[in-house]
Amino acid sequence: MDKTEIVQIASQMSTREDLLALLNRIKQDEIRESGFDADKFYPFTMKQLLYYCNPNHAFHRYRQFKIKKKSGGFRLITTPRNRSFMMLLRSVNEILKAIYTPSDYAMGFTEKRSVVTNAAVHRNQNYVFNIDLKDFFPSVEQGRVMKRLTLEPFNFSPQIALLISGLCSMRVKREQPLETKRYDLDKQFMYVLPQGAPTSPVITNTICDTLDRRLAGLAKRFGLRYTRYADDITFSSMHYVYSKNSEFIKELIRIINTQGFMINEAKTRLQKLGSRQEVTGIIVSDKLNVTKKYVREIRSLLYIWDKYGYSAAMSRFFPKYKAEKGHIKKGNPELTNVLDGKLLYLKMVKGDTDSVYIKLYTKFQELVNRDSGPDKTNSYGISYIESFPILEFEKDKNTNITIFHKDGNKRYATFRMGETHQVASINKDVTPDDEQQKEKLAISCCKNFRGEQFWLIHLLDKVTVFKPKPVDIDELNNDLDLLLGI
Repeated sequence: MDKTEIVQIASQMSTREDLLALLNRIKQDEIRESGFDADKFYPFTMKQLLYYCNPNHAFHRYRQFKIKKKSGGFRLITTPRNRSFMMLLRSVNEILKAIYTPSDYAMGFTEKRSVVTNAAVHRNQNYVFNIDLKDFFPSVEQGRVMKRLTLEPFNFSPQIALLISGLCSMRVKREQPLETKRYDLDKQFMYVLPQGAPTSPVITNTICDTLDRRLAGLAKRFGLRYTRYADDITFSSMHYVYSKNSEFIKELIRIINTQGFMINEAKTRLQKLGSRQEVTGIIVSDKLNVTKKYVREIRSLLYIWDKYGYSAAMSRFFPKYKAEKGHIKKGNPELTNVLDGKLLYLKMVKGDTDSVYIKLYTKFQELVNRDSGPDKTNSYGISYIESFPILEFEKDKNTNITIFHKDGNKRYATFRMGETHQVASINKDVTPDDEQQKEKLAISCCKNFRGEQFWLIHLLDKVTVFKPKPVDIDELNNDLDLLLGI
């Protein structure tokens, strides 16, 4: 469904049956566009809708986990526990996005805006002033969401607004004063937006319309530039107005507090011209730029891949990736996809004519073509990136490959690469007798026709061995030290 159609249907909704019908239209269209069989469409039911709209069903609706913050400590993330609830929230989100247009100052979770457009507003200024809103998503309670949904541009009926606000909220324990009685449930719990639900970003943008308008007015009054990326607020200027007791700071605090938010003092910072000025992770000076660390990481991975092979680069990259993102992204990452994404971001920030971007992207394409050319692809569309005799692989990687048998004679192998656990498939041509003679076997790092990476154990004479230079850890570290200028 296109936005115009969603808006038209949503404007006529008044009952929960109307909402359910629109959600199912959106879900059905999404399944069709994804290429799945439309006959396997299972519509949302009224029973599901009424169950999931009750924030008291906390355990069955959401799961929680912590992720490390770059600044230290942890951030609590809350995401839908099952696929059915996730699809329901995504359908609700399509309705909200179709109806609502964010303010000109909201740069996060908005079409055609990004961290780059956010940073560009504050380029080439003498002062860049960053503040962070404390507990941003949990600061927005269900009652506030419900009220907002009854106003322009939504104009939902109270019944529709209650259902949607319930779907998008979760129950959390309130920090209670000592005199609160245990049996007083209204004071024991509060119902707030979860950080991690697909609907929370657009809802917070709607809630912050008044905040954006008032902070933009404050910026205009003092001759400043203003943007907001979710909970990250930035002001910039050529002149100084940021002293602790200044009229600007007093009015800033007053506006934020009256809008139901608080400033996180630990993340407040003033960046002056001459120091490294950053806005949402991007350096702002006479031109936008990424950090040197970001470029070094791409360069070092490409260097290891080129000199020591794809698997060596994966060994270097994989532990860090799993430590930082393994809790939110399932499965093993595909290094080529990650590098492609990093290069795309570099292009977005620096531009496609930037010499650093051109050099790194050219090298990346060279390595992709080298390691997945037509001479390394079989009739099934499987590309062999690297292949090793198993005995040499075990010695080089300081590991041991163990083959297991499941029920139904299904086989797989496991081994460790650095600090990570890896699983390999077994080619059907490998017999039980072959398994006992490792000198007959090889292991390959492969890609299937969808570009997904996997390990495959096969007979040594079934494929040409594409073996990179053996990795000497001391040599590798010395090379990296020189490369990175350490």
